[in-house]
Amino acid sequence: MDNKTKLLHRLIALFLILAALTGVSAAGLYSLQIINGEQYRLQAERHLTSTSVVSAARGEILDRYGRPLITNESVYSIRFDYAYWDHKNQNDILLQLVQLVISAGVPVPTDLPITQKAPYTFTVKAEDKAYKRLIDFIDDRNGKNDALKLKETYGVTGAKDLDAPSVLAVLKSYYKVRETYSEDNARWIIEQRYRMSTAGFSRNNPFIFVENVPISLIAEIKERHQVFRGVNVETSTIRKYETDYAAQILGRTGIIYQEEWKNYQEKGYSMTDVVGKSGIERSMEEHLRGKSGSRMIDTDITGEITGSLETSAPRAGDNVVLTIDIELQKVAEESLARVLSNIDTARGGAAVLMKVDTGEVLAAANYPTYSQMTFNEDTKKINDNPFEPTRNRAFQMAYPPGSTFKPMIAIAGLEQGVITPKTKMVCNHFYDRFQSRRFTCLGLHGELDLTWAIKKSCNIYFYETGYMLGGKTIEQWSQKFGFGQKTGIEVGEVAGSAAGPSYREKMLVNSPMLNKWQPGDVVQAAIGQSDNTATPLQLANYTATLANGGIRYKPTLIKSIKSYDYSRTVLDNKPIVEENLKLDPKNLQVVTTAMQAVAEEGGTAARTFADYPMKIAVKTGTAEHGGGKDFGGNKKDHAVFIGFAPADKPEVAIAIVGECAGHGSDVAPVARDILDAYFQGEGMMDQVSVENTMQN
Repeated sequence: MDNKTKLLHRLIALFLILAALTGVSAAGLYSLQIINGEQYRLQAERHLTSTSVVSAARGEILDRYGRPLITNESVYSIRFDYAYWDHKNQNDILLQLVQLVISAGVPVPTDLPITQKAPYTFTVKAEDKAYKRLIDFIDDRNGKNDALKLKETYGVTGAKDLDAPSVLAVLKSYYKVRETYSEDNARWIIEQRYRMSTAGFSRNNPFIFVENVPISLIAEIKERHQVFRGVNVETSTIRKYETDYAAQILGRTGIIYQEEWKNYQEKGYSMTDVVGKSGIERSMEEHLRGKSGSRMIDTDITGEITGSLETSAPRAGDNVVLTIDIELQKVAEESLARVLSNIDTARGGAAVLMKVDTGEVLAAANYPTYSQMTFNEDTKKINDNPFEPTRNRAFQMAYPPGSTFKPMIAIAGLEQGVITPKTKMVCNHFYDRFQSRRFTCLGLHGELDLTWAIKKSCNIYFYETGYMLGGKTIEQWSQKFGFGQKTGIEVGEVAGSAAGPSYREKMLVNSPMLNKWQPGDVVQAAIGQSDNTATPLQLANYTATLANGGIRYKPTLIKSIKSYDYSRTVLDNKPIVEENLKLDPKNLQVVTTAMQAVAEEGGTAARTFADYPMKIAVKTGTAEHGGGKDFGGNKKDHAVFIGFAPADKPEVAIAIVGECAGHGSDVAPVARDILDAYFQGEGMMDQVSVENTMQN
C-alpha cells in the first residue's frame, strides 16, 4: 500500500472520530438545553454560591501573672449580605428587626452621636471623632446628591452649621424615610442606615447588625426568612472583659469605618474585620488581629443557606501579656477614687507604679474611670461626664510638677558643682534677687542646708540653686531625665514640656504675645513651675531614674507576646536603656537621704509615712496652674507626689497627681495604699497559676 492510501485511511479515521465526538457533544447540549433546560434553569436560580469571610478570634490580653483581662466569647450575630438584601424595602425590614431585637432584650448598637429621644442634641463635642465622621459624611453626600441641598434648604454651606434636629432631617431625606413613620421609628431607621453607610455595607462587605443574640431570636428570624432576605446568622467571637479595671490601658475594638478603610486595606484587612480603636487593643493590633479565613456558601433563592464549605481556616491572633499586675491596678484605682472623691475641689487624677530596674509599668490608675463591662449601657453617662472618664490622665495629661522637681534640681546643682551637700542658704520667706518681682516661699525656714531644703520644700534654696545653674542648664538636665519628650510607652501619650530658653523660643512661634525667656523664668522653672509640665508616667520614670542610680529606662506595658495556642514566645520584651546619666553615687545618696527625711517626722509627708515600716524616699508638690478648659477654670493647686521604695534598695517608683486637689501630702495616702499592696503581695504570686504565660 502506497503512502497516499495510508494517509487517506488515517484522515477518514480521524474524521469519523471527530464526527462521533461532535455527535456526543450535540446530544449533551440538546439534553441540557432542550430536554432538561427548564429543570437546570430552575436549579441555577434556586442555588447561588458566594464567598464569606470567616473572622479570626483576636488574641487574648493577660496581666503579668497570666490572669485574663480580655478574652473572647462565642456568640450568634445577625449579618446582612448585600447580594440578597432587599434594598427596596430595607427601611421596613430594619424597623422590624430593631423591634424584634429590642423585644428580645438585646441592646441595638448606635453610632449616630445624637440623643435617641427629642429634644435632639449632639452627645459628643465638636472635636470628637464621631462628630467629625458625621459631618464629613453629610458634606460628602451633599456634594454628590442634589436632593440634600443644604444651602437651599438650611441656608448653610456645611453640615457643621446644622443643629442636631436638622442633621436628622437631612439624613431622613437622604435615606428616603417616609413621613408615615412615627418619630421614634424614623429615628431608629436613620440610625441603622447610618451605621450601614459608615460601615461600608457592599457586595464585598457584609454588615453585622447586632451581636450576642439569643437562640430564640435566631429561630424567629429563620422562621421569617422569606421576609428577611439577606439576613443571616453566623457564629462569631466578641471581646469579653474579665476585669473592671485598667479600662484606659486596655482600650476597645470596633468596626472599620469607611474613612479608615484605605489604611487597613493596604495591610491586608477585610472590611468586615474588627480592629483595635484605643489602648493596647490598638497599639498591639498587629499581633492581636489574627488571620481571617474564607467559606463558600450555597443559598437558595430566598437567601436561606443550604450548605457551606470552609476553604481556608482562620488563625487566631497572638496573646499579649502585659506588665500590669491587675491586683495592684485594682488597689490603685480604688484608693485614688476614695481619696480624690473626698477632696471637694478635685476634678480627677492619676497614679503610676513602675519597676525601677526595668521600666515595667505595674499599675496606671485614672480617676474618674469607667467599666469596660457596661460600656455600651453607660455610653451616654460617660459622654455626659465633664471630667471625661475615658481620658488616660496617666499618660495623656501633662501637669506642672511643682516641688517634686526639686530633687532633680538638687542633682543638677551637685553634679554641676554650683552647690555641695553642705551649702547653706537663708530663707526669710522672700527671694529679693530681682527688683521687678518678689518671689516667695511657703515657709520661713531660716538657715538650712540641702537636706533640710528638700525636707521642708524650701523655695528660696531652689530659686538660688536654679539661678546659679541657669535656664539652659536646667533645660538640659530636664531632658536628661526624660521631661519634654515622649517616653515611648505603647499606648497614646503626650510629651509634656521642659522649661528653658529653647522651649520658650518654640512657644513664641505660635504665641508671639508671650514674653521672651527672662531670669525670673529660671527661678520659677527650678521649683517645677514656668513652662514645665509632665505626665504622671514621666514623673514616675524620672523618680525611677533617681532610684536606680541614674539609668533612664523606656517605660513599657508589654511583658511578652505568646502565640495563639501559647506554644511559643513571639516576643520576650527586654528592658531598654534610653540614657545613662552616670551620676555620682555620693550625690544620689545625698538626695535619697533628703527624700527619706520628707517621709519622717517634720517632713511634708510625715502625716502619712512617719510610722511606715520601711525606709522610703518621697517628695510632695503643690503645683500652681492657670486653670483653663482642661480643669473647668478651677485654679486650685494640683497635688503632686513622687517616691520610691525601699529607699536603701529600691524596687518600685510611684507618682501621683490630683487635679486641683491641693497639696502633695493630700494624695500621699494613695501611695501608701499602693505600696502596702505591693510589698504585702511580694512572694505571694507563686500561688498564682502562670501556666499560660510560662510556656515556651
